[in-house]
Amino acid sequence: MPQDWGTGQFFISNSALVDFGDHKRAERAQPSILLCNAGYYGTLAAIRSLGRAGIPVISIDPSPLSAGSYSRYCTSHLRSPPFEETTRFAQWLLDAGKPFAGSVLYATSDAVSYALAKYRQDLEKLFLLYQPDLETMMCVLDKGQLLRHAQATGIDTPPTWLPTSRANAQEIANSISERLIIKPRCQLAARNLVKGTVLKPGPDALMQQFDRMAAVGPGDPSFAKSHPEIMFPMFQAFYPEAVNSVYSLSGFRDRSGTKTAVLAAVKSMQRPHNLGIGLCFEEAPVDTALAGKVMELCERIGYYGAFECEFIQAGDKKLLIDFNARFYNQIGLEIARGLDIPGLVYAAATGQDEKVDDLIAAFEKREKGQNYAFCNSFQFQLITRFRRGLGSMSPEESGRWTAWRQSSKNIVEAAFDQNDLVPYAIDSTQQIFAILRRPRAFFRDCLTK
Repeated sequence: MPQDWGTGQFFISNSALVDFGDHKRAERAQPSILLCNAGYYGTLAAIRSLGRAGIPVISIDPSPLSAGSYSRYCTSHLRSPPFEETTRFAQWLLDAGKPFAGSVLYATSDAVSYALAKYRQDLEKLFLLYQPDLETMMCVLDKGQLLRHAQATGIDTPPTWLPTSRANAQEIANSISERLIIKPRCQLAARNLVKGTVLKPGPDALMQQFDRMAAVGPGDPSFAKSHPEIMFPMFQAFYPEAVNSVYSLSGFRDRSGTKTAVLAAVKSMQRPHNLGIGLCFEEAPVDTALAGKVMELCERIGYYGAFECEFIQAGDKKLLIDFNARFYNQIGLEIARGLDIPGLVYAAATGQDEKVDDLIAAFEKREKGQNYAFCNSFQFQLITRFRRGLGSMSPEESGRWTAWRQSSKNIVEAAFDQNDLVPYAIDSTQQIFAILRRPRAFFRDCLTK
């Protein structure tokens, strides 16, 4: 194994560069935490939050140029196999993670959630996990199961159809005249991680997209063998409100279900325009009745840890469309508002019950009404300028968004931090190169009204 004794660095597994000097010094104080998907905004926010609290953070990602791994708050970085290759990734964790025995390991994406749940018994011999079992995780990763459990607890959901074969999908398509969304029943069932596509009414367009999406296949063939019932895409009624009025309940629930904290936000801009990842969020009041039902849902399926539930606000109803059982995109908004979700997960995983109580108490005493919002400013600027130039955004709408960005809101940035600039530089550069690699996809996103 190549080793540089002068710098205290050496390479392990897949040429991962690890700074053991810093890690070993920090380890004496408290356990480190391993966070995957180092290029994700939620992971970056967690790295910064935990690092500022003095907790050693090790990032994990297949890419050597993941933004979070270059944060000043990241102790070291491990380069892993793709997270979607479940068995290979789990075995890599068991091998490459040995020097980090006793560290916390927590989920940052659906693929990582699935791997940690499937191999929980093996991984918890080496790491401190705060991870429900596979049966529980499939209740949220499989949207079919999620909607069934939600309905059983009194949570409203959109009209949804779950084809069991192509012939069944054709029957459904022939019987529906309304506008639909087609999307993977589980994100692990599709290699391209597409959230979904909004289609015009008509069976021909629906089946064409069904065949295209079904042909993509999972990133790991073994997933299809283990869960054949969820490999076909699902159909769901389209609500125009989903464009700029998706309500989010986010928070933390401990294993006992007695220690909980919840905040709310509204997603006001996304990419692509009709159905995509959130670029802008604004804080919103917590619907206490709905939050209570979410806790009932967690109790029913046995879930604990960090969560984000997404709802379409349609009239006087909020319709559940997704449940992220892990760290998520705009988690920095919750951290800024006093809900330290990464800290709560870490404290719970390390058995610091008093610390969990202290963090929840501090959250409950926080100063409210600070007008917080979340913005992925780099993408926000690109999208608004290109849409204005291409004519898919009116001057009035452009003016409203410019005023929104320049308002007195306390903006929480997705990547930018004046005390931690390198991740923002890397993320911005990667976004530019992504557009240059797939310019047609970017312009299609900008042209969608």
